[in-house]
Amino acid sequence: MARMPDSVVFVPLRANHAGRGLLVTTFALLAIGVIMVNSAMASVTKPGVWYGRADFRHTLFAGLACAVLLLAWQVDYRFLTRITKRRMSIAAIFFFATCVLGWMVFVPGIGHERGGFYRWLQLGPERFSIGFQPSELIKIALVVFLAAWLSVKDRVEIRSFKSTFLPALGIIGLAIAPVITEDFSTAAVIVMIGVVTMLLAGVPIRYFLALAPLAIGALTLFVLQSPHRLARITAMGQLGSIDNATAYQPRQSLLAILSGGWTGQGLGAGTLKLGYMPEKSTDFIFSMLCEEWGVVGALVLLGLLVLWIRHVWQISLDASDRFGQVLTAGLGFLIAAQALLHVGIDTVILPTTGMSLPFVSAGGTSLILMAGAAALIISVSARRAIKDPLA
Repeated sequence: MARMPDSVVFVPLRANHAGRGLLVTTFALLAIGVIMVNSAMASVTKPGVWYGRADFRHTLFAGLACAVLLLAWQVDYRFLTRITKRRMSIAAIFFFATCVLGWMVFVPGIGHERGGFYRWLQLGPERFSIGFQPSELIKIALVVFLAAWLSVKDRVEIRSFKSTFLPALGIIGLAIAPVITEDFSTAAVIVMIGVVTMLLAGVPIRYFLALAPLAIGALTLFVLQSPHRLARITAMGQLGSIDNATAYQPRQSLLAILSGGWTGQGLGAGTLKLGYMPEKSTDFIFSMLCEEWGVVGALVLLGLLVLWIRHVWQISLDASDRFGQVLTAGLGFLIAAQALLHVGIDTVILPTTGMSLPFVSAGGTSLILMAGAAALIISVSARRAIKDPLA
């Protein structure tokens, strides 16, 4: 008898251990973020419109992120592979649309400049400071598109250099094109997650090894041609230098971590946030947590992140199809890699770049999109394949 295809059933949260665990763990990380951002920003509240307060905005967006988690996971992730009448998948349309949004940051009147860089789209009146960062969406859209495309084995020769590897590299190049001149670190993360997603889908690693010398050379060139990037690297060995201005942030970050000791100075009692730690609610939120919660608090946060990764790993292993496996592992890697990079930067293991801590750092775009990515992963866990007993 011919083998009948497996059927896929919807699994509610009460019977979905990994999905329920991921949901609860994500809520816990969001809660820590709300507490820490409000503590970090408590000393710098400025008068003005209600929406101008960063702590209020973060709390509002954290609530919206919770709503996204509770609602979006019920949507079947497989709709992303659906082919439209124009012979394009929903995932492809989603990806190319995000690339267009990426280029729109350079359009006068739409793009918004902050700190000399164009990374944001201005939404609504400028006094409200409502912005959207397309590069955050590009990261997720790239994983979704590559996972959807490379998982269709009857239409893709996954081990082909010419018909798969080179076009996939072109897709990654398209993703970083609107980002690389304005935010090199984000472009590097996009390349990294694109490569990892390709490897997860089964693209041979030897193709990447062959291009490694070229990639290393290009990275070196980008660093050497920018005195600012080079100064950030040298600052790691010159934390006590007053001549290298870029050493200030990593020095203050280490000072915050060391001053926290084992149990911290107490919630709200940190002193580095009082004008001594730049980007304390975003790029250095882990340092602020260490100062107020100490090593114990840091271990709690890291433990939650490890538990989050463990649930993602289990969901990927149990996914009902190849697309679900690659999608879950790719999105999980994206969030886990950003978390590790953030901690590495704050502990001065890595040079200082703008890298937020997923679910914890202040922000609207990142919170909503990361919640959406987590919801997609939970959606994968909620669709379980039932083997045909007669197979």
